Amino acid sequence: MKRIWLPALAGLALFSVACANEPSDAVGAAKSSLEAAKAAGAADYAPAALASAETAAAALDAERKAQSEKFALTRSYARTSELAAAAKTAADNAAAEAVAGKEQMKAEATTLIAGVRGTLDAAKKALASAPKGKGSAADLEAMNADVAGVESSLATMDAAMASGHYKDAKVKAEAAKQTLDKILADVATAMAAKKAAKK
Repeated sequence: MKRIWLPALAGLALFSVACANEPSDAVGAAKSSLEAAKAAGAADYAPAALASAETAAAALDAERKAQSEKFALTRSYARTSELAAAAKTAADNAAAEAVAGKEQMKAEATTLIAGVRGTLDAAKKALASAPKGKGSAADLEAMNADVAGVESSLATMDAAMASGHYKDAKVKAEAAKQTLDKILADVATAMAAKKAAKK
């Protein structure tokens, strides 16, 4: 009787070990998807989705570690498989959102840069007709320097757009617009003050 059950028990033990193999393909796919999301620019264009994907990946790593610390015959990778699938889905979503977010950022940056070019011309004209008198020379010189700085930064914005760095281009365009808007407001205030002084 012992001779019959011994091989059966040995076979059962081997079967248990065989069933307790980590789903390496699923884990690898999840890791690859996360790297793909990062490469797609998720950090800049889909930060919330990337954070979710990284949280899912961390949960997967924690489960893998927990199973690796167990005795071989007691390991179960069912939960690991579930977490790997969830991590891959989250990473794929982050990659898709990054692509969409990048396109949206491109459109926003394009519109902003076009606006900066238009406002730049308006600022130049405003400065040309700005009141000139005692105490205003230094202010006008500073504003003209700001306008020149914005004009030169347009090349940097164009380069950022050409290289696909739409977030950088947008940030630069927003800063340039704020500078120009302030110049226009300051010139308008000075002209209004001059007009009031004549009355």
